[in-house]
Amino acid sequence: MGIASSMRDLTQSIASSHEERTKTVAKVKEEAKRLTGDARDLIKGFQASRKELKAELKEFTAAWQGLTAAKAKKQRKED
Repeated sequence: MGIASSMRDLTQSIASSHEERTKTVAKVKEEAKRLTGDARDLIKGFQASRKELKAELKEFTAAWQGLTAAKAKKQRKED
């Protein structure tokens, strides 16, 4: 009877630890999925910011070139 009782306890212990590991793995998968989604959102935000900055830089560059061209033209007229 002692062996049967020990085997039963061991079997229950194995089954319960398997359930705990399964739950833990499921939680880890959910967390990984959430983190992956957050990372994608962050990257999309960076991409959008980069596009906006690119457009602003183009606009400022064009304005700067216009100012420098006008200044050069004015300088040539004065010479």
